[in-house]
Amino acid sequence: MTFLALILALALRQLWGAEPWLHRDRWWYDYRERVAALGLLDAVQLLLLVLLPTLLLGALLMLLAPVLFGLPWILLAALVLLFSFGRGDFHARLVQYRAHCERGNPETAWLFLCGALGADDLARAASEGEADDAWHRLQARLLYDGYQRWFAVVLVFVTLGPAWAFAYRLLQLEAQQAPECAAARLLFVVDWVPARLLALTFALAGDFIHSRDVLFAALLNTVRAPAELLGDVGTAAVHGAGADADVQTAADDMQALGDLLTRSAVIWVVVIALVAIIG
Repeated sequence: MTFLALILALALRQLWGAEPWLHRDRWWYDYRERVAALGLLDAVQLLLLVLLPTLLLGALLMLLAPVLFGLPWILLAALVLLFSFGRGDFHARLVQYRAHCERGNPETAWLFLCGALGADDLARAASEGEADDAWHRLQARLLYDGYQRWFAVVLVFVTLGPAWAFAYRLLQLEAQQAPECAAARLLFVVDWVPARLLALTFALAGDFIHSRDVLFAALLNTVRAPAELLGDVGTAAVHGAGADADVQTAADDMQALGDLLTRSAVIWVVVIALVAIIG
């Protein structure tokens, strides 16, 4: 049933687009404000914000599983997966970034992508003369954004179930609101295995020879942040240029990273389909 729910969710995503009505998170932010007003410890707030809704959803899914041959379960699971996907249109952002570059507006393109990825700190770093570091970190943010919006969600969905994919999205929402809180620390642990699986996929879907040393070094570093790990391996897999590249090369680099994410998605959809068929 999980695989059928996955297929249904992907079909609905094509029908509704990358920003379906399910991505209106006002209800959760209102709930978060009420929980924050209680003045509880970070860990207790996290339990109320993430674990409690997850358990309630899990109980509802259990009740629906034996009803009508599991059809209500499949529909609800598909809707949960749609909710759990990342916010915004990833590919539209890349198209707009490239359009700014092609019009000869590299500063506008840079500021647009920093804003779209919530990386205003990188815009400041670039203006302070740290262009190379800021460029690499922006590429890493782009790859992590692609990772958290589909790969981690689908992996959790097929291995642990819809309720935990829902929990992953709530954890991401909380970590974005409070980057130094318990949610961010827990997210590092949750991302540890999936990020390394996607980094391995980057090497296989890109230039393995050029990226294998970077991949092995990243895998051996157990405390490497997921975004940094994905950035190192991803840019090596597509031969990314530095910050001193011309505007067209910069646009091509970002497009190459987007294409790498797409190829990786295809690989994992095939893997999941084969596992479902064999199973």
